[in-house]
Amino acid sequence: MRGPIRAPAAVFSILRFRGYRRLWLAQVVSQVGDWLNRMAVLSLIDRLSGTHEAVLALGLLFATELATRLAPTALIAPLAGPIADRLPRRLLMVAADLIRALVVLALCLVDEPSEIGWLYGLVVVQMTIAPFFEAARSASVPNLVPLDRLTDAHALSAATWSTMLAVGSALGGVAVTFVGARGAFTLDAVTYLCSALLLSGLRLPAPPDHPAPFALMDVIGARDLRRAWRHARGLGLAPVLLAKAAWGMGGGFLVVLSILGAKSFPGVSTGLAIGLLYAARGVGTGLGPVLGRRLVGDDARSMARGITLSFLVAAAGYASLPFAQSLLAACLAVGVAHLGGSTIWVFSTVLWQRRVEDVYRGRVHSLDFLLMTSSFALWGFATGVLYDRTASIAVALALPCVAASLAGPLWWWLGGRHLTDATEAGGSPSTS
Repeated sequence: MRGPIRAPAAVFSILRFRGYRRLWLAQVVSQVGDWLNRMAVLSLIDRLSGTHEAVLALGLLFATELATRLAPTALIAPLAGPIADRLPRRLLMVAADLIRALVVLALCLVDEPSEIGWLYGLVVVQMTIAPFFEAARSASVPNLVPLDRLTDAHALSAATWSTMLAVGSALGGVAVTFVGARGAFTLDAVTYLCSALLLSGLRLPAPPDHPAPFALMDVIGARDLRRAWRHARGLGLAPVLLAKAAWGMGGGFLVVLSILGAKSFPGVSTGLAIGLLYAARGVGTGLGPVLGRRLVGDDARSMARGITLSFLVAAAGYASLPFAQSLLAACLAVGVAHLGGSTIWVFSTVLWQRRVEDVYRGRVHSLDFLLMTSSFALWGFATGVLYDRTASIAVALALPCVAASLAGPLWWWLGGRHLTDATEAGGSPSTS
């Protein structure tokens, strides 16, 4: 069945709530800065890898950059949630912004191939802090809007992320071209300071008394993640939690995007080329779930079919990329590919969120994200090394494209075909 689709005006009306408006504006500002930072880091890696003092393996360097962004977020998320439930959330968000402003300013000091380790180290620090901010931000939303408007608040937040990916990446490419990586890092620091200023006036209630003490060993021993897996498996949702991991070749595709921007468009600066390719990714990411829902519907079995088809769409988009004769054609191919990639992401998330009990949602999210990031990092390294060995973008793309074209039908056969409305409505959860 096809559910009702909220008009954009109805979704944007959520901004009349002053507190949420401040939180949303902080998201807009800081996410623009995040993509400025990403484009500057990728451009700097390309420059440092090609200097006459040391020509470094570009594919592996870009793959490492992807891993340094994904791994800290996945590993720290299980810790960030309990912390955000126990400390004042406004204080946590403002502190995270101020610390990240200092970290990105330190990136301005990286200027030699011998310092590339410091570049990765600073990115790790920046991304280690991010989950604390995001956990506090997400947990604050119900305090700022009526409960019957939560869907609109999260819908606007998701749409904002896709828009900022497109806008921020394009602006990042332009900024790196005209003011250099240092200028882009400085602008990113300013966005964090603006976000902190907006959030400093946010009114939030004091953190509630928590019924259970914080147990670090539960985090270290992954006990909560194991409980989340047992709960989801008891509901028949194991295939859903494996969908994003099956889309792990997306990490390889992102590494190829960076290589393509650095090597394939003479006359266009690396920063601008990568920025426009990522902007195309943002457009596809924003449109994919909307088109997918209209085309296949939003009951469980229809979304499972949509996930399967989306693997094929992503494979077709990236398979056409080596034949692109211009940057515009490459952007179109990337946009089409991420119509599929974003649909896999959103549909799989909706499928488990409909059924998982509220008390488990944070832990299931952490497990889902950990599986995805691990798969992305492995595929990113494999694709980057393949490029370094062959110096061919077409060959580097062949492996993840073939894998994506097989992963969708295999996922459907192994578990996706069993997802039905009965799975959403029933089931006996295992809560041990």
